[in-house]
Amino acid sequence: MLSPASQVLIRNEHLFSEGRWLLVNPTDGFIFQQLSNPNICGFHQFYDVYQQTGEGDKQYFGAAYQAQEAFDGAVIYMPKAKEHAQMLIANAAACLKPGALLMLVGENKGGVRSAPKLLEAYGNGTNKLDSARHCSLFATQLKDQSFSFNLKKWEKQLTFTVNNVALTICSLPGVFSHGELDSGTQMLLDNVTQVPNGRILDFASGAGVIGCYLAKRNPSIRLLMTDVSALALHCSKQSAELNGLAADRTEVIPSNGLGNVTGKFNAVYTNPPFHTGLKTDYSVTSGFIQQLASMLQKPASLTLVANQFLSYEPLMQSHIGPTKTLALTNKFALYQADLK
Repeated sequence: MLSPASQVLIRNEHLFSEGRWLLVNPTDGFIFQQLSNPNICGFHQFYDVYQQTGEGDKQYFGAAYQAQEAFDGAVIYMPKAKEHAQMLIANAAACLKPGALLMLVGENKGGVRSAPKLLEAYGNGTNKLDSARHCSLFATQLKDQSFSFNLKKWEKQLTFTVNNVALTICSLPGVFSHGELDSGTQMLLDNVTQVPNGRILDFASGAGVIGCYLAKRNPSIRLLMTDVSALALHCSKQSAELNGLAADRTEVIPSNGLGNVTGKFNAVYTNPPFHTGLKTDYSVTSGFIQQLASMLQKPASLTLVANQFLSYEPLMQSHIGPTKTLALTNKFALYQADLK
């Protein structure tokens, strides 16, 4: 099933039926099967959508895109965060020929109506080309000049200390809690003073805050950080380097849920996602909890922080083992389930 934004693109396929085009962060991988132009490539920052495409040679998963040959046009799917959109536009513009078409498509409630302002620095005026399925499609013709892009210029560094552990974290637009320490993550860190030896998983690692804290708290651990977002993975790797984590004891991999995760773990820590794009989605975390027990080396534990309204405690109790509440506020709850 195509997303509403992809359905709008299908309605306007004639606009990019010829030439070399780049689709940036499509919300589904099936759009490529519906377009007749064989010279359409995909740039993906989300591993689950990248997997849907079949991961062919015209598909790329990563934090930034560097074109080997300039494209005739690009279509960016509007992300949730405005600064993320600005970064994607800057990256896409650097991949296009001077005078090429740059389009922005997305749900009206997701901020796509700000396209004229977002695109004004790059183009000669912005036009709305279509509006349907509660989505809009905007386009601008790039100015007759070349643009450059450097991902490093978009990075921010956050420094803080928790339980006498000093951390420096790399952050990018589009990564969870960009530029600040999320209060739920803060709760988890505040309450974890003992980290067991062995292999440790930071699931949905984001910028790498939890994983880096765990490894500095106990430098002997073997740490795996995993996330579905290429931007998060980039930040996790940079954060690991900034905090001097041992390269031979630290691994960062892309994974949709636990799909790419192998081996057993002595402990797992997470502040898991509950959104997919603009929509509330508990399926990734629910699936993770249900599958995790088979990947734990007894005795082991899962420590999870979440908004109070999310009913993860019964799932943890049912699929892993006895679960207790380590900390509670009017917004967050910190749970620990033990497999003995």
